[in-house]
Amino acid sequence: MRILWLILIVPLQILGLRRTNKVYEETYKVYYNYADMTDRLQRFSQKYAHICSLVSIGQSVEGRELWVTRITTSPTADVPGKPRFKYVGNIHGDEALSRQLLVYLIEYLLTQYGRDVRVTELVDRTDIYIMASMNPDGFEHAVEGDCIGSSAGRENAKHYDLDKSFSDEDKHFRKTSEDIPEVTAVMQWILEKKFVLSGSLHGGSVMATYPFYDGSSYVTSGLTTDDALFRHLTRTYTENHPIMKMNNPDCPEDPNKSFGDGGMQNYNYFKGNCFEVTFGLSCCKYPPASQLFIEWTNNKEALLAYIHQAHIGVRGFVMTRSGFGLPNATISISGTDHNITTWMFGDYYRLLLPGRYDITASSPGFLSNTVKNVPVIEGKATLLNFTLEGPVEEMLLLDPSEQPMITNDRLSTPGPPTSRSPIHTLDFQHHSYDDMEMFLQLLSAIHPSITYLKSAGRSVQGRNLYVMEISTNPGVDQQGKPEVMFLGNLHGNEFIGREILLNLVEYLCRNYGEDPLVTRLVNSTKIHIMPSMNPDGYELALKAHKKRVSGDLSIIGHGNSHHVDLNANFPKQPRSGNDVEAETRAVINWIKAHFFVLSASIRGGFRGVVYPSSLDSVDEDMFKSVAEAYYVKSQAFQEPQACDVPRSREKKGTKHHRPVVTGTDMLTWAYRSTDTLAVNIGLSCELLPPEKLLSEYWEKNHRALLHFIQQVHLFVRGMVTDGQSGKGIANATVMVEGSSHHVHTSSTGQYWRPLAPGSYHITASASGYTPMSVSVHVLETRVEQVDFRLTRDTLQPSVEEGEQKDFEKLMEWLLAPGELDQLIRSLIPAQTLQYRTYKERSEFLRGLTFNFPHITRLYSLGQSTEFRTIWALEIAGNLKFPQPAEPKIRFVAGVHGNAAVGPELLLEFASFLCLNYGRNPAITKATQNEETLRYLASLYASSHPFMHLGKLGCTKKSEEIPGGILKGADFRSHTGSMKDFSLDVGLCPELTVYTGCCTFPSEPQLFSLWMENRLPLFRMLLEVHRRLSGVVRDSKGRPVSDAVVVVNGSMNVHADSQGRFTTLVAPGTHQLLVQAHGYWQELQQKVKAV
Repeated sequence: MRILWLILIVPLQILGLRRTNKVYEETYKVYYNYADMTDRLQRFSQKYAHICSLVSIGQSVEGRELWVTRITTSPTADVPGKPRFKYVGNIHGDEALSRQLLVYLIEYLLTQYGRDVRVTELVDRTDIYIMASMNPDGFEHAVEGDCIGSSAGRENAKHYDLDKSFSDEDKHFRKTSEDIPEVTAVMQWILEKKFVLSGSLHGGSVMATYPFYDGSSYVTSGLTTDDALFRHLTRTYTENHPIMKMNNPDCPEDPNKSFGDGGMQNYNYFKGNCFEVTFGLSCCKYPPASQLFIEWTNNKEALLAYIHQAHIGVRGFVMTRSGFGLPNATISISGTDHNITTWMFGDYYRLLLPGRYDITASSPGFLSNTVKNVPVIEGKATLLNFTLEGPVEEMLLLDPSEQPMITNDRLSTPGPPTSRSPIHTLDFQHHSYDDMEMFLQLLSAIHPSITYLKSAGRSVQGRNLYVMEISTNPGVDQQGKPEVMFLGNLHGNEFIGREILLNLVEYLCRNYGEDPLVTRLVNSTKIHIMPSMNPDGYELALKAHKKRVSGDLSIIGHGNSHHVDLNANFPKQPRSGNDVEAETRAVINWIKAHFFVLSASIRGGFRGVVYPSSLDSVDEDMFKSVAEAYYVKSQAFQEPQACDVPRSREKKGTKHHRPVVTGTDMLTWAYRSTDTLAVNIGLSCELLPPEKLLSEYWEKNHRALLHFIQQVHLFVRGMVTDGQSGKGIANATVMVEGSSHHVHTSSTGQYWRPLAPGSYHITASASGYTPMSVSVHVLETRVEQVDFRLTRDTLQPSVEEGEQKDFEKLMEWLLAPGELDQLIRSLIPAQTLQYRTYKERSEFLRGLTFNFPHITRLYSLGQSTEFRTIWALEIAGNLKFPQPAEPKIRFVAGVHGNAAVGPELLLEFASFLCLNYGRNPAITKATQNEETLRYLASLYASSHPFMHLGKLGCTKKSEEIPGGILKGADFRSHTGSMKDFSLDVGLCPELTVYTGCCTFPSEPQLFSLWMENRLPLFRMLLEVHRRLSGVVRDSKGRPVSDAVVVVNGSMNVHADSQGRFTTLVAPGTHQLLVQAHGYWQELQQKVKAV
């Protein structure tokens, strides 16, 4: 009988037999043999491919792979900026515990990434390599439960002790690669990677040793000068291990243990740049599997804590002036004879204990560079970059193709082009704060000639709000360069803005000098980019995104860590008292410190260009022009989507719940309060677009972003100068007819005014100059240069004389009946009246100094018994250049805590003055002629609508007050009053004003109280200028310092060091007696005050 065999070759997937990537849960009950370990490591690398890769660095004598698991972000590419760390286990095949624990550690790091903050930070910031078994052949011959071990398991298949087979310092190396292929592979691996820190895990003892440890104590033989550092590293592990820290493991003596020459830790230290410590994990080399969980528990914290130590000391780059990294440059520490060398990108990491060090970078053919007194703090590496110069640099530039280039095999979609710059191309992925920080620092280090990295401030949780300025000669004010600003991540869960702007930073840096448009923009523009305004919210949203938590991701991380929507946190008005978050305040300060022409916030959750809703027609045309230009240049808007916003109006608010809203949006604030014209650019319907789509968003929008920068060069620009001297006039105002949005000149007199194509009437004005107006026609394709040469006001023979005459006329006019009241009615109301808490009052005062920095100064007089600050606010037009002869006036409120009206009235008064300064000549000149609001003067009651009647109905006593004025002792007799102290010690007359019968009236009554008291407050401000003042001089005309002027025989007025004196007196004739120490003559005069 013949038998026919039918053989079917069927793909496994058709039969449903495709190999699964499932990783079975760890039981901690069994050791893995080579096949089991290989399978488990492969499954790890497949399931966690985003942070894990598996490679073999060689083979054992018997052909087993020497597996290395790499755990980090971007695990398939070499990335500068991360210290490389390694654990090596199972060097001796019979010391099996280390092998098993490292498999557990691999699983723990992979499964806890994104869940455990510490693990996530380690994986994000560290390049971790784990070789669980260096001696897989020996392991196969070892026996479970054998605590002493045997040579058959300890050695490799050629009977060599691998730990003793490393070539040592100045020793002849006799073994061949055929005898010890495992050692040969590890040595090549060490030299290639230049690890920063390493741990070698053994068994048979519970202790830690480091290079040239003598086996009996923690004293070295003197061949290493890093003894203190090694001691610190060993303590880090032992103090986190419950058995090691007892320092009494009571292990039996291992007959095979030796600390002679040839150890792997010595090779790491002398040959490989790497600090390695050897850890004995247990007394038993191959404990029963039943003890695995206990041993894992004993060692887990120590294993993690030790990895953290790769981030201490100092780190940085060694580069040429051209920005190329110098590999194998030497880093030396003064007083230490152990040097390290830079890696392939020119980056280095030198572990150091806290202290101050002199550090030198050197390389053959270059001049060495030493930085002295470098501070190293605990727990975080100090960033220190070196730039070396020398004749070899020109040779290096001739053959840039030999410079290391980094590619990312996973990056299959178009993005920022690669370059010769020794820095890794930014991945299209969601980058953590640490990733972003490192990336920006690296770009700043690699491109120092066109980048300037700084922090605009800190978030609530202390993260830096980084700003990258990109321009030639960055960080310096430059005439002729307009400024443009980009901001991302306004809402923490809007990922796309952050990633697009990081790519924009890299694109500009990499293509400068290569791409004509990029080069022209960087040469002619100051480009400021803040990738993340809300890093706290981003980290929260990123964690939720990676964990795939349930809930509305449009809410998680939207606000900052106080759950405040930062886009609704900007002041509604310059004098607004709404709470301002740390991030908002930093951005406000940043914007106000510059003259940004255009600004853009890159957003997610909608598509389109959004601008403020309440605009003048002139500015609406301009915004439409900017928006249309973006639409034309962007490839993203060719096909409409449901989330597209109308192209003619601001995007409406979303319906779902948002964090706390405490102010107005950034666009509206910028339009009303700054020179910049700002837009929101929405790029995606999703708040958190998939990483795989980021490259597509970049490709479709980066040309439009470049054109946005280019647009600042297509508007009206010019200079406002003094017609006589030709010097630029700072802070001059440039106005366009039909627009309430004014721009101002920089310190050099430059201005830029965005306008849509058309005809306009533009006026430039400045204090003390005659305004000048011109008509201009703006074209779409070119910039219009419009310069103004202003002439000084002919009514002013000189600035000082003219201002003084104007002020005297102003005072005379305002003191005429009804004029002051008419002026006050014409001014812009502050409208800030409300009862505020201490914190709200403090923030309100800070807000005034923030919005009016040139005329206000806030300082502390001390603290209350409950440690609340007692604030004082100065308001003056000459804060930087105070005039000694100018009068001083002080307003004080809140002496009694339950008298709540006074503080609110003074806050309203201060806001009223600040708001109208520069807008009304009377207020401006009145403020400029007093140094501060520091001293109190009065004449109050006669200006009050009811107080002068003297019949307030509060008490019987108040009904009998003539003119509403009463001597303090008659009203409430007590010693030690502030009024008496002010007059007796401070030589300043003071009045106490009671604003009403009720000490704490309802909040709606505040407005009527303000209306009653605002005229008297201004009258006090004017009366201080109706003073008696003069200078005491001797017969030769020299000022007499510290003279005393006695007024009417009772009031002493002290002259200052220049002989100047001033005092308030009532209208009438007064007798003055002038006295001065060392002078015989006393002058008596009669003067008349009006």
